[in-house]
Formats: sequence, C-alpha cells, structure tokens
Amino acid sequence: MIPLRLVAAVLAAAPVTVTACGGNDKASTGPVAPKPGQDARETLDHEECSESGNRVEMLDTNNDGKPDIRRVFDKGSGRELCRISDLNHDGRVDLYEYFDASGAVRRREFCYDDTGIVNAIEFYDSGRLTKRVYDTSGQRKIDTWDYFEAGLPTDPKTGRPVHPSRRERDTMGHGRIDQWWTWNGAKVTISRDITGDGKPDPASTITLGGDEDAGAAPPAPPPTSTAPDASDKVVSTTLDGGAEGGKP
Repeated sequence: MIPLRLVAAVLAAAPVTVTACGGNDKASTGPVAPKPGQDARETLDHEECSESGNRVEMLDTNNDGKPDIRRVFDKGSGRELCRISDLNHDGRVDLYEYFDASGAVRRREFCYDDTGIVNAIEFYDSGRLTKRVYDTSGQRKIDTWDYFEAGLPTDPKTGRPVHPSRRERDTMGHGRIDQWWTWNGAKVTISRDITGDGKPDPASTITLGGDEDAGAAPPAPPPTSTAPDASDKVVSTTLDGGAEGGKP
C-alpha cells in the first residue's frame, strides 16, 4: 500500500504566488525545463507591448466608468498586437494576451493573485496551446512545465485541453526536475526522483485515476478576455510620445 503521506506530498501544490515582470522572454516557444541533473534558474519574463505611437482602445465592459481592457493596435497594419485585461474589475491586471500576424493568440500571461504580476505563461502555435509554465512556490522562477500535444481531449465549454500530455516539476526549488507526470486518458502516473540522481525512481511511481485525482495540479487559467460588444464603452487614443506601455 502506498503511504498516504507520500500521496499527499506528491499531489501538494502550494498556492500560486508571484514573480517579477519586466524584460522579454528568451524564446517564443517558452522556457525549456532543465534536463535531468542540470541546474536551471528560469524566470517568468513579462513581454512588453509598446503603446507608443500605436492606437489604443480603452474598453469599459461593466460600465462603471473605468476601463478594464486595453487593446493595442499596430500603427501601420492596424492589427491587434496585444490585449491587457482586468477580468474581475479590481483595478489590477489579470491577463495579458499577444497575437501573431494572422490574428491568432501566440502567448498569454496570467496573474492569479490579483497583484497584476505574472505567475503563469502559456505559449501557442497558430492558436493551439503547446506549453504552459508556472511559478507555484513564489521563488521567482519557474517550477512547473506543462506540455500539450495535438489531439488532447478538450473542455466543451472553453475548447481548452482538459489536462496536459505531460508535466515536469521542480518541487524542491533547487533548479532540477524531480517530478514527472504523464496522462493516459483520465489516469495520471506520477514519478519522483527520491535519490537525487535526476531520474525517476521506479519505487516512487504511483498511478491515480479519475478527474478529481488528475486535477491535483496548478490552477486552471482564468477566463480569457473577449472582443468588445456593442454595450462596451470604447475610447480610442493614439500615443506618440516616448513612454512605453503594456504595464499595469
């Protein structure tokens, strides 16, 4: 029988906390998890979106007189570059969205704790979610990497994958992967590195079944923002000074 303390330790995910914004991401595909035995200190880097010289739409979606979505459009092509949303109307940013030349989403940054500071990033390829990274421990670096293959089951309401294909975690905060999750339908197999050699230890492997067990993970992202409808109050402005926008 698997000790209950082991199951609890494997499934425990600390409440998501924050990591600092600023700077550009190192690659469009996102940070890569460290290889077995390799140290890494990957940070969650906020990608800026310059409002300078571009057209900016301010949207008031709940008609409280305060804009809660900013949409930035390229001054040349007119296409939307990014969108900055306060989803719960508390005056702080909850979601940043970025779009490619075709208009499909290419990146989303999430702020889970109402601080306006990014602690999870999603990466997309032609609009399809391919990777998600988290800081779940508040150590100001990525500790969880989720990977999404094509053809995963999706939620009929959101169209998003129900779970990743696989997950890698640094649960100790030492910059090395020490936990591996793989899904087979509703079942998830979890292996840990107990000996510290950078490899899954067969004796540590457990398999859990059912949606409730498989959901013991970093939180699902908040709802994504939507395009404005006719009821939204819109104020368009062109910024042509030297100030850089895209931050709360």
